[in-house]
Amino acid sequence: MTITIDLIDSGVLNLLRDMERLNLIRVNPPEKTIAVPKGRLSERFAGDLHLSAETYATFQNALDEGRSEWE
Repeated sequence: MTITIDLIDSGVLNLLRDMERLNLIRVNPPEKTIAVPKGRLSERFAGDLHLSAETYATFQNALDEGRSEWE
């Protein structure tokens, strides 16, 4: 039987390795690794919202209002 689990704490991997040494389970390597792109967030996500000009203006006004509340 094969199941997939997400490890929340890196220490859990040591427990799984201990179980593997006892021949209780077999730990397989991950099927694929997700590469995290580097760079500024503004450059990575520029244009990804695909907003209309009106919606973009409303969004920017809301951001400006939120920023001014902290000043």
